Amino acid sequence: MPLPPWLDRLLLQPRCPRCQRPSPRRSLCISCRRSLALEPDGLRGQCPMPWWAVGSYAEAWRSQLLQLRRQPNPWLVEALGRQLLQQLPDLGVPLLVTAIPARRPGGNPLPLQLARVISRVGGHQLVPALGRQRACLGQHHLNRAQRQANLQGVFYCTRPAGPRLQPLLLVDDILTSGATALAAMAALEAGGHGLLGLACFARTPAKRRESA
Repeated sequence: MPLPPWLDRLLLQPRCPRCQRPSPRRSLCISCRRSLALEPDGLRGQCPMPWWAVGSYAEAWRSQLLQLRRQPNPWLVEALGRQLLQQLPDLGVPLLVTAIPARRPGGNPLPLQLARVISRVGGHQLVPALGRQRACLGQHHLNRAQRQANLQGVFYCTRPAGPRLQPLLLVDDILTSGATALAAMAALEAGGHGLLGLACFARTPAKRRESA
């Protein structure tokens, strides 16, 4: 008896999670990577901390991420999480993985979705190590100094490090000025954690960071 078309696509024919064209291991196909201007090996850097990103937060990739916030696509998040895992250094030990918490209940779901994929597929431990202890403004229209002041003391560590030190990977959807990541890092380090770095979907281009 023939399989329904949707089940056939799911089980027998690995496809690109974005355009549904055949693609090995359900990863993004070459055509989608080109249209989103994604580098084959992603992006990485060291400032304001070690970070790894799928691509640059601009044009088509920016639009795709904004759409992901509104219309969840778990297959696409899964493919992107697997790609990020390949970019991370292999330390030979399981990592702790924690996501930047949303600014309000029901807010941006992408950091937690990405953290879940990275922890599950990579055999790492997802921990809710960060909480917010006060409200803050949205960061979009703030400059660099305003972002830092806005986030000072926002986060606190909800789960201090245990006796066996495990590197902790911080996960967010977008890295811009780094103010959010640095505020989160300060809270985590106050709880005894050692931060490996930040994994994210996108890094804001340098010109936009300088104007932020």
